[in-house]
Amino acid sequence: MFRTIFGKQLTLYLSILIVSFSVLGAVLSQVLKQYLTDQRVSFLKDTGQKVADEIGVYYDFGLVDTQRIVNQYKNVQTYLNMSEIILNTDLTMSICSDDLNLGKDQAFNQKELYPLREGQPVELRNGLPGVFSSDYIIIGRPVRNNGDLVAYALLVSSGSDLNKTILDMYRDIGICLFISIILGFILIYILSGNITRPLRQMNDAARQIAGGDFEKRVAVKGRDEVSQLANSLNNMAESLDRQERGRREFIANISHDLRSPLTSIRGFIQAIRDGAAPPSQIDRYLGIVLDESSRLSKLADDIVDLSQIEARQIALEKIVFDINRMARDTAMLFETQIIKKQLNFSLSFADSQNPVYADYEKIRRVIYNLLDNAIKFTPEGGSVTIETSLKDGMVWVTVRDNGAGISAEEQKHIFERFYKADASRGLDKSGNGLGLSIVREFTRMHGYAATLVSSPGKGSAFTFALESGKL
Repeated sequence: MFRTIFGKQLTLYLSILIVSFSVLGAVLSQVLKQYLTDQRVSFLKDTGQKVADEIGVYYDFGLVDTQRIVNQYKNVQTYLNMSEIILNTDLTMSICSDDLNLGKDQAFNQKELYPLREGQPVELRNGLPGVFSSDYIIIGRPVRNNGDLVAYALLVSSGSDLNKTILDMYRDIGICLFISIILGFILIYILSGNITRPLRQMNDAARQIAGGDFEKRVAVKGRDEVSQLANSLNNMAESLDRQERGRREFIANISHDLRSPLTSIRGFIQAIRDGAAPPSQIDRYLGIVLDESSRLSKLADDIVDLSQIEARQIALEKIVFDINRMARDTAMLFETQIIKKQLNFSLSFADSQNPVYADYEKIRRVIYNLLDNAIKFTPEGGSVTIETSLKDGMVWVTVRDNGAGISAEEQKHIFERFYKADASRGLDKSGNGLGLSIVREFTRMHGYAATLVSSPGKGSAFTFALESGKL
């Protein structure tokens, strides 16, 4: 039970209830007892002074009848649980209430009463040693007649009723605690169910996702942390599902990309070996074999690069070089395709030289991949441009085309591995969906990941930034 969230919450809340009510009961009992005691002492003081004054008046007329005074305060005795004792000036008892059951020879020569002989009042909240226990409150007042001490009046109040009040309060607190525990248990059961139920659902969903069912989703209700966790789980499942679809497509593409060149290579080599190829066609066959081998080599390089990036095994080897010259040299590799498609290719550089501090080979791969995409997806007679600009101590490089463009939804995934936009599927027969992933990773390693601005029918512009250098 204590290993579950429900058990932990139940234990925690019930412990808080018990501790809170216990502390509250203890504090309230002390406060209430102090308050009731103070009220009783105050009332006893007033009553004690009245009794002393009454006795003093009777002494004036020589008609001292202490029993009559005692009887006069019977109502007060009942209200305050009070009894009266009249002492002579030598602290011997003159008369007392019948309910005290004290003998005539009871001595009251305790030091706690000595202030009375000096005309001072006495207030004892913890009884009188040898006579009254600590539950009693005793108020003593000197009785004066014409300024002379003639007697002492003691009012004695038992605290048994106060203790009974405290016990009643403890009982009420106990009842409240019991009711609170029952209500708390019910509320905790309901609330814990609302919390643990989606957690159990998420746990089941996580197990299914771990088993390969990436289409599993969790129903999300509310906006609390549990709902946020459910959203995160759904987002993770969606991401895994998308990656799984991309992986399957990638495997299918890789299989096709491997099978096609390998089939061509095997066929042409077999024809040359068997002597079936005309001598005049052998050079062309070998050229095709070389091109297909290059495709296989590029595919292998892309896969190796991405695996090394994922394993954090690639380090930058930065040098200073002219990005303008690299762009020209890289563009020359596409001269045949540019001429074949009659593209309007242009270079627009900020300066005659734009030195950058970067990894030469990785940036060459970036520009190559961007140019490869731009030329593939730009229709015949279209335009492709490489631009450089300077801003904030950086050299910004843009590869722009006026091709088909990319929709806003596809732009969200265009840099993902294995992803190929719908518009590219019919145009890109040799691509594997890894080129732009390598572009994003290599430019991110340089501090500024490549970005895309594109609109369907208006072309695309890929931009990245490199640290400026000095040749």
